[in-house]
Amino acid sequence: MSFKHQISKLIFVAVVFPALCLSMFALAPGMVTAAGAAGAASAGGNEEIKNALRDLLREDPNLVLDVLRENSELVLDIAQQGSELRRHRILVGQWRADLEVPKNVNLEGRPVKGPDKAPVTIVAYTDFTCLHCRNGEITLERILKAYPGQVRVVYKSLPMSSHPGAVEAAEFMLAAYMQSKEKSWKLFDDFFENRDLIVGKSGDTYLRSAASARGLNMQKLLSDAKSARIKKMLQEDEKEAQALKIQGTPFFLVNNIEIRGALQENLFREAVNMALAYENAKK
Repeated sequence: MSFKHQISKLIFVAVVFPALCLSMFALAPGMVTAAGAAGAASAGGNEEIKNALRDLLREDPNLVLDVLRENSELVLDIAQQGSELRRHRILVGQWRADLEVPKNVNLEGRPVKGPDKAPVTIVAYTDFTCLHCRNGEITLERILKAYPGQVRVVYKSLPMSSHPGAVEAAEFMLAAYMQSKEKSWKLFDDFFENRDLIVGKSGDTYLRSAASARGLNMQKLLSDAKSARIKKMLQEDEKEAQALKIQGTPFFLVNNIEIRGALQENLFREAVNMALAYENAKK
């Protein structure tokens, strides 16, 4: 091993790696305490090494760049972990603030899964023609199974008017729910699984055939889909979206916690747990 390589390893171990780690630990107070205590215990023994490295770096500042190049993958991994921790800390902080701000949304007549008296209500603003909404729905199904009796999901429609068939699919779902909850949920799954057929040239034909295949009364469905009641629901959901500054679907309210986009399941569970803890603290 060359002298320069030995020095590079020493610089990485003594200077670069600790600096990167501390930048991560700064995001976790408990880790900072541990790191600080360990650093204080070994400070005296490392003083001579630090002074020698300081002199060496004054003579050749490029040594640090060489070290970073030689350990680029490890440096990037550590930096990425630090970035993820920072984003998570910011997200959790925003959720805590959200819990204190009530959201005014109308749930009357909207499709619901789960018990009415569940302590946590997830309001999902969704669109059958949105690819990310399908991923969000998969997460919600897992959440409902993971928290039996504790969570209910209320679906609100936010169809993109620029997507062919989006508004019609939302109207059909609401009309189906008014007619038969059991059949409407089967239609709900059909629509998400056949998004390409909805937005295709024969989208209207598909919507009608899918509803008919689920045994719904088509004359009543078509009438209800264009009724003033459903039109009002869609208008209310759109106004709420504007008030909440929703810029795209999916969007979720976990009680009052705002979740924008199809969040990873582990983070979604964290939001549910936070909402549950908040409600339990009120008792």
